Amino acid sequence: MFLRRTVVLLSLVLLNCDNLFGQSCNDCITVTDCQEAVEMVNQNDAAATALLRRAFCGFGARRPKVCCSALQAKLDSHPNLSLLPENCGFIDGDRLIGGMKAGLYQFPWMALISHSTRSGLKFQCGGTLINDRYVLTAAHCMKNLQIAGVRIGEYDYRTETDCVGEPPKVECESKIQDIRVEEAILHPAYSGRPGPVLNDIGLLRLSKKVDFTPKNAKPICLPISSSLRQRALAGENATLAGWGFTEEHLPSPVLMTVNVPVHTPEDCRFSYHKGKLSESQPDLTVNKLCAGEKGKDSCSGDSGGPLMVAGLHSGKSRYIQYGVVSTGPRNCGSGAAGYYTDVSKYMQWILDTIKP
Repeated sequence: MFLRRTVVLLSLVLLNCDNLFGQSCNDCITVTDCQEAVEMVNQNDAAATALLRRAFCGFGARRPKVCCSALQAKLDSHPNLSLLPENCGFIDGDRLIGGMKAGLYQFPWMALISHSTRSGLKFQCGGTLINDRYVLTAAHCMKNLQIAGVRIGEYDYRTETDCVGEPPKVECESKIQDIRVEEAILHPAYSGRPGPVLNDIGLLRLSKKVDFTPKNAKPICLPISSSLRQRALAGENATLAGWGFTEEHLPSPVLMTVNVPVHTPEDCRFSYHKGKLSESQPDLTVNKLCAGEKGKDSCSGDSGGPLMVAGLHSGKSRYIQYGVVSTGPRNCGSGAAGYYTDVSKYMQWILDTIKP
């Protein structure tokens, strides 16, 4: 179903193309065999559509074909790649497993998003620093909501100074950065409830640069290379972090972390459609990841936060953000999968959107 939908969409996109690579293309392949093309088709983005039209190189077996290397090169050599720092996603040696408090400096890219509500300012969502001016989060944390600002460097929002450890080894931190938002940018194809949640991703441009000097303010890595974007995550253990609801059904004032397994795309589709996936039904898990197991899940208040997997980034072992917490079961940790916007499918949009 997904492949047929992709072929139909790309056929519509490529109608009336007059700027083709044609004979100069050495790897003119069917669109469904080119992952970059499949990703771009489902972005519903003007820039991606323009690239697809330029990469179109004919039809084969009634399916459109593209110069796949041209699409790969466009992203791997994107001029805005330089805006994403190489020194990112540092893995703290004291990694924790399963529903525990995070280390004081374990996830220095975590951001708390403050919303103005009738009862005052409230932290209702999370996000991640991807560079010194942008926070990556979920679109549903922005749509029709009044964002008051972003807090960087928080650990326990009940206290001005956060301390961990036992005497004589106690580590404390009091530096936080509260920054206003200059621009809230939703993905142009975002749609939310009551219908299916699609393209649940957004960017917050901060009014000033984050100071990366403190230990509790550093950026997360994104899957910028072709090898990272094409990585098969099924069966991997991913890491979540956030201030969301715990098993006691209360929000945690302390940053928490848990490791969760990533499911296969097939299991994801089966779970999302409650086992009722049919040929006539669109696949609503396109550009999503599924992860979690009984007792280990993201929850309300974690929205916009990261799903991270360790991997090689610029030749070093780093945390790489592959997902943004989007939706999940009403009963967190019930065993049903949580759903995450697949960041690797939106790298073109992210790079096209950020600016110095």
